[in-house]
Amino acid sequence: MKLKALLSALIISGVTLSESSHAFLVATEPASLRAGVPTDVFVAGDGNEQGDLFLKSAALAAQVSKDRFPQRQRVVISAVTDSVYDEGALLTKAGFSLRKLDGEKLSKENLLALLGRLQAPISSLQFFAHSNPRVGMELKGSARLSSDDPEFAEIKKFLAPNAIAVFHSCSSGWVMAPAAAKIWNRPTFGAFTSDDFQELMSDGKWYFHDAGLYPENLSRIGSTSSIVRENIKCGSRECLRLKPANVPYDGAVGRFGKGLGFYKVFSTNTDKIPAALIHYTLLVPSVTPLTAQSSRKDILAVVKDWMCPSDKSSKLRDACSQAIDSGAFQKNPTLSFYSGPAVACNNIDCQTVVKCSKLKSAMGLPSCKAQNLSDAPSTVFSDQMKMIMKGLQMLEQRQIVF
Repeated sequence: MKLKALLSALIISGVTLSESSHAFLVATEPASLRAGVPTDVFVAGDGNEQGDLFLKSAALAAQVSKDRFPQRQRVVISAVTDSVYDEGALLTKAGFSLRKLDGEKLSKENLLALLGRLQAPISSLQFFAHSNPRVGMELKGSARLSSDDPEFAEIKKFLAPNAIAVFHSCSSGWVMAPAAAKIWNRPTFGAFTSDDFQELMSDGKWYFHDAGLYPENLSRIGSTSSIVRENIKCGSRECLRLKPANVPYDGAVGRFGKGLGFYKVFSTNTDKIPAALIHYTLLVPSVTPLTAQSSRKDILAVVKDWMCPSDKSSKLRDACSQAIDSGAFQKNPTLSFYSGPAVACNNIDCQTVVKCSKLKSAMGLPSCKAQNLSDAPSTVFSDQMKMIMKGLQMLEQRQIVF
């Protein structure tokens, strides 16, 4: 099937095509999309050594979207990683209708064409992929999406006025997220360190699922109604989400001494931030299902879950939770629970930037390093919590339209 034919098929019932090593998937809920209906879009890049974990995270996020915003439509766009993984079965199990494009790969050009063909305002756009500050986000192999690409700028015209965007990818807060916030003029979330996979464990908390990063006496939670109102099965690596690690990035790309243990929102319009933070909170796979009518207690439980560290001992998590309950962030602007120096940022820029060398990258060496522009202390945790509380007040006063 050619790309044009697949695009036309987006508004009719889906079909599954033959297997191909050069293909990507488009899956929808409901099966037949309607023009003009607000739509949440989830883009899963090539997982490489991570296999289908990006797609699993995107699929769970899409299930949360269906639970929170049943009036919306959902579209998952995924690279086909390897014949070992059955991405189609994964999406079918999650309740999606499939279309598969053989002979095409997930490129920025094909992604842009698909977004345009939806003929619907995108309410939220979430990416799940590898990325680094020098070359942007990996879609499939050498096919990447960079903030310098013309296609990147073109995405803006498909976003609803109140849309948010989230880059679930390593170090996306240094370049991709602030660039998107400026170019798209929509609140955009990014990570300042490694983005790692988490699973919900038997104590009802999310932990990074690598061995040694969760208490040894715990197991995967199994079936649960803590994520969505429906009881879903969450065995090993079945229900995944991504969250920034609570330590500075130190990897193949380089070493960045500063960071944050949560997604930072950027926006050229400060007035949009409170609603964007509540919008994101409603879309997070977390510890309890939410709706726009949920209690302040339940919403704050999810806020604590994504804003606070997911440490093995829970000491930092508990201290952060208590600081939110007591309002300590209101009195102490430099409050931080990050295990390292927290990066200082305002709503559009940061006081630390990352510089990358093409030559070092070509030589296979760590090519990026952080450069401090000033010694300003970080107020990001406090600033973001204040905006969340303002958003919560707006929600209670019915001043937010999703």
